Amino acid sequence: MEKLRDGQTPRWRNSALDKSPLWRNSTLEKLRTGETPRWRNSVLHKICAGETPGWTNSVLDKLRAEKLRVGGTPRWRNSVLHKICAGETPGWRNSALEKLRAGQTPRWRNSVLEKLRAGETSRWRNCALEKLRVGETPRWRKSALEKVRVVESPRWRNSALEKLRV
Repeated sequence: MEKLRDGQTPRWRNSALDKSPLWRNSTLEKLRTGETPRWRNSVLHKICAGETPGWTNSVLDKLRAEKLRVGGTPRWRNSVLHKICAGETPGWRNSALEKLRAGQTPRWRNSVLEKLRAGETSRWRNCALEKLRVGETPRWRKSALEKVRVVESPRWRNSALEKLRV
């Protein structure tokens, strides 16, 4: 009795009997009432009804439509078959064999072996071992130990500690 005086409803009032039963939420009941059930909002149902579903109004579709309006090329226009029909050369036509026929040098012609055959100098010709064969002094020969042997004074010989020792 106290709950009724305070304005609160007793628990039995909040029972399932007082609320709308589950069968009221059925599809048949929604159709009788005029509510649209979930399956009516499905993509398949919208297409059957003649409406455009949400994904057709997506940004990607708008961009594709705009590309065609402006005159841009869609993806299938960039296919190999379409390029051949249009008279353009596809990617595989730029192969080494095709470049040789056209008179261009392919990448493998720029290799070290090919440069040696042609008589050009490559990177390894500038290495220390090659310089020793030719007679030039490589960088590591100009080290502190080498300078001492040649009777040049290295940097550590000019230090304050070395000056104090002498």
